[in-house]
Amino acid sequence: MQYCTTLALAGSLLLAGCAAPSSLQVIDNVLRHESPPPPAPPVVLELLARPLTAQDAAAIFGRSVPAALLRLAAPVPAVAGSRVKLHELLEPYLEDLAAAQRALQAAVPPLGELPAALPPPEKQREIATMLDPQALQRAAALFLEANARFAHAVRTARGRVTFPEGGARIVAGFGQVVIGTAGEDTYDLAPVRDGKVSVIIDPGGNDRYRGSDVVLHGLAAILDFGGNDRYESDGPGWGAAVAGVSLLLEVSGNEVYESGDFAQGAALAGLGALVDLEGDDTYRLRAFGQGLGLAGGTGLLWDRGGNDSYFASGLRDGFERGGALSFAQGAAVGVRSGVGGGIGLLRDDAGDDAYEAQMFAQGAGYYYGLGLLWDGAGNDRYRAVRYAQGNGVHQAVGVLRDKSGDDDYVLSVGVGQGMGLDLAVGALVDAAGDDRYAAGALAQGAATANGVGIVVDRGGRNEWRLDQRNGWGRAEWSRGLPSLGLVFADAPRVDAPVAHESEAEGACPAVLAATPNAKLTLAGALRKLGPGIVSGTVDAGVYALVQERLRSDLSSAIAELPAQDFDVSWPLATALRCALAGASESQARSMWDGFERLAATPYAGIIAGALRARPAPAAQMRRLVDRLSTHPSCGVRTAALSLDSSAAAAQAALQSTCWQLQARALRILGELGVAPQSLDGVPDFLRQVPSKAPRSASSARSTER
Repeated sequence: MQYCTTLALAGSLLLAGCAAPSSLQVIDNVLRHESPPPPAPPVVLELLARPLTAQDAAAIFGRSVPAALLRLAAPVPAVAGSRVKLHELLEPYLEDLAAAQRALQAAVPPLGELPAALPPPEKQREIATMLDPQALQRAAALFLEANARFAHAVRTARGRVTFPEGGARIVAGFGQVVIGTAGEDTYDLAPVRDGKVSVIIDPGGNDRYRGSDVVLHGLAAILDFGGNDRYESDGPGWGAAVAGVSLLLEVSGNEVYESGDFAQGAALAGLGALVDLEGDDTYRLRAFGQGLGLAGGTGLLWDRGGNDSYFASGLRDGFERGGALSFAQGAAVGVRSGVGGGIGLLRDDAGDDAYEAQMFAQGAGYYYGLGLLWDGAGNDRYRAVRYAQGNGVHQAVGVLRDKSGDDDYVLSVGVGQGMGLDLAVGALVDAAGDDRYAAGALAQGAATANGVGIVVDRGGRNEWRLDQRNGWGRAEWSRGLPSLGLVFADAPRVDAPVAHESEAEGACPAVLAATPNAKLTLAGALRKLGPGIVSGTVDAGVYALVQERLRSDLSSAIAELPAQDFDVSWPLATALRCALAGASESQARSMWDGFERLAATPYAGIIAGALRARPAPAAQMRRLVDRLSTHPSCGVRTAALSLDSSAAAAQAALQSTCWQLQARALRILGELGVAPQSLDGVPDFLRQVPSKAPRSASSARSTER
């Protein structure tokens, strides 16, 4: 194991046990030598390249939130004066709304009939890739600016605006504006569609909002200036948008927000924002919200004050990892491997707050997404199960930052509290107070598969509990490169020698012979196979179908699989290796021939893994290795070098700028007892690795999917 402790010396960083600061650049080096990243927020790539900057929540928030939203949430002083007629404010506001609608229609093509629910992953990818992101951003800016100006004028007047006693409804070409009363109003809402604009302006009173105001290609705003209000829905809404903008502003009062899936500051290809300026509020959600960013989207829940409670339950996890899937409270999720996640932000500025969720929550990013939970003052309580409290998973960034107070952090399973999993960055930063940290495993400054996990506690009397001591700076190497667990805190130290993550291939499923399930396509069978591989309970008929298809006509089988679908390609790696291992000689020859036809495709890495288990005859193997050695992916070229294992190929590989390939070359030379001809361009941490360190696999393997 590797313990990476961190010492701040005169503003510089010293990494003891991690060889050199260049180890902080591992994520960037690996990603730059693979296929171009999917569409993702630029800030994600920047944070992956500079992991220590993930500690700066203010900078992340400032870059991620439109300026108009910052002005909308800013304090507004009351200004004395005469009464203001509402129509004087409405006339320019309506013109601004019409301009925003025209910009939206230019940015978003017709999407057809979308159900009033969170679209499935394949539809998310389609929507995110068919829009003009810059044009949509301009439309969003116009809409937010219009609402910021109008809300500022109303708040500045502080009761001097004359609202109609009985309310009003304005119907225009762009949509409608509903004006409520100062009494107790009830609003029954429906989704906003087809590029329309919907606005509710309520001057006060204890109001009730029901139904779903989710945007499905449109622009929507609820501006409520006072009262203790209830927002009740068993579906999406309350600041949730697909291909558009949804804004909910609550100026004062103690509110209750209740939702199903996709709500309370959530967006896919657009912006969804819930901004609550004061009061003791309660937020209840089933899943996907409370600051959620999906592909091309920014989701924000911003509560400026009060003692607030945030609850997110979740959906069933097919992999049975100990909890439900929340995707909430500062979370961002991409569609692996087609399109990256968005930006999900939950900010609470003050008060004693309680956060409860299960998995993927409380500052969690998944697949090129950025999730941030930023809490200001107060004694706060955080409860989650797994993948939470500052956790990045698969090329993503997850940050939890708490500014002050005596705080309590608990993960019932683990994988969080400053944890980076697979080329990802996770950070938990607590700036002050007497705090308690408790987790099961892989937490509190932990990392796997070349991730970076950061835990920072800047003072106070703290309590640390970790059931399995694979945290507090312990991080195994993978791909021949470091994973970094960084501890800026008084957490216990765990000393252990450097070790590498296991490269052992998982055993092939032990399944009795069965009739292939002919009702499934190969892609459908692979999707069903994945959870069974993890749990060890593979469906025999499904497995039989996959094995039969891969052995009978590999090329045609692969050709029918959808491109860039991780839920298909991930189980395919195990299925193909096991199919080849158990194939007859004639079947194996057919599969090797298929490998030659597929060696330049995105499946090349999977092919290399299968060849490790059962190499082709020498001449054919030479052709395959030569083809794999020229693949654009450095990971594939590294796997090819492992299959070659010659000194000449290893010496040539040292000239690469890909550290993963250099690491494999050094290990091969060490095992052969051959000295490197040149170490120019080889990072310091690789020069210090023992020459006979265990050889790593072509891709990192972890029990964490």
